[in-house]
Amino acid sequence: MPSERPPNGGAGGEKTDKSSLPAPAVPGKSKKDGDKSVKDGSKKDGKDNKEKPKSVKGEKAVTPDKAADKDKSKEEKKDEKKEDKKEEAKSTPEGKSGKSKFNETSKKEPEKKLQLKELIRKHLLSGSVRMEYELWELHQLLDLAKVSMQKKSTLIDVRTPVNICGDIHGQYGDLMRIFNSCGMPFKARYLFLGDYVDRGRHSLEVIVLLLACQIQFPNNIFLLRGNHELPNINRVYGFHAELRTRYRSILDSKQLYDHFNEIFSEMPLAAIVEGKILCMHGGLSPELNHLDDIRKIKRPLMIVRGLAQDLLWADPESGVKGFQPNKIRAVSHVFGEDAVQSKIKQLGIDMVIRAHQVVEFGYAFFANRTLVTVFSAARYHEDLCNFAAVVQVDDRLELAFMQLKPSEFDQQKKEKIVATMDCDEENDDDTQASNNNTAGGKEEEKK
Repeated sequence: MPSERPPNGGAGGEKTDKSSLPAPAVPGKSKKDGDKSVKDGSKKDGKDNKEKPKSVKGEKAVTPDKAADKDKSKEEKKDEKKEDKKEEAKSTPEGKSGKSKFNETSKKEPEKKLQLKELIRKHLLSGSVRMEYELWELHQLLDLAKVSMQKKSTLIDVRTPVNICGDIHGQYGDLMRIFNSCGMPFKARYLFLGDYVDRGRHSLEVIVLLLACQIQFPNNIFLLRGNHELPNINRVYGFHAELRTRYRSILDSKQLYDHFNEIFSEMPLAAIVEGKILCMHGGLSPELNHLDDIRKIKRPLMIVRGLAQDLLWADPESGVKGFQPNKIRAVSHVFGEDAVQSKIKQLGIDMVIRAHQVVEFGYAFFANRTLVTVFSAARYHEDLCNFAAVVQVDDRLELAFMQLKPSEFDQQKKEKIVATMDCDEENDDDTQASNNNTAGGKEEEKK
């Protein structure tokens, strides 16, 4: 490695010495004599340079040995710094450092600290409107979320009372309605069963607010992973496109998308409420024989297989015996009522609450009310005017359901009522006419 050297006069640097310049002509001496004197002078100077180097005015003379020592000390300091960095990297577990690899390349802003409380406050006061985020804010939030996720088990324990929510799917307005109806996140406890992104128009607002609340209120907000928190799914169904639209730089949007999926890979897969109610996004699995089977699943998981896959993808289905391959989704299993009853006894639990499927009134029972499906995105499809719902579990493990009807429901209901009334009126007219005809006929007969 080339060492730094002081300019003009340092060891090895270019030297401007008066003795090396041509001597002025001396009157009375021939050109030959002048050349000789120059020649002799240069020899003499050369000899002196070897013995004692001269210095330029204003700079200290540095001998070759001292310069070498100086260079050596600089290199040693650099080596020490490198060693210190290596030791820090070893002492800090991989992925748990405060700084992210995404920040180094994409965060061009000066170093700032994210104010979580202010971020949450801004969301809750603004309501269901589009928010603007700086890239450095999102990357810092994701770094904090990663540390928070890594502290949790794959199967998390949740206390009662708790509000259990199903799919949100980027419907930020429904999330706000849930908070307004069931309690603000700093006052009430929530368990979300996954599928925060895709489909809806505000996936970014939904996931940012929920991650911020989980970090700020770790005893109140619990987030599980859904099948739309998988990169092969959210790349296709809207989240990737939303980030690409909002952050026009290809590099910035790609790094942000990758960073989000890195956090998704760290999310827990299931929760147990007071040791009795097992919650997940998808469903049960033939590989689930003990709750510890879930706890043993190691994260991060970029690709899910086996038990982890069933927890995100499996569906209950009437008429099915045991576990069968899921032909509709072409992944995971479907399971019947007998499988639910069998697994509940085997696991020592009372019931299962899951999400993953849209249901007309926001919730639906299965297997003699031992399994509940909950869905929290109203009017999920334009052709289906479904309710959103939240399962509310109290301290006695009793369930209640809070429903949110879509804004279009009343209008759709009114249209149906009007159509029915029109039909009834027509029928009434026809009945009245037939009655009049019958009465007229009878009068004629009497005559």
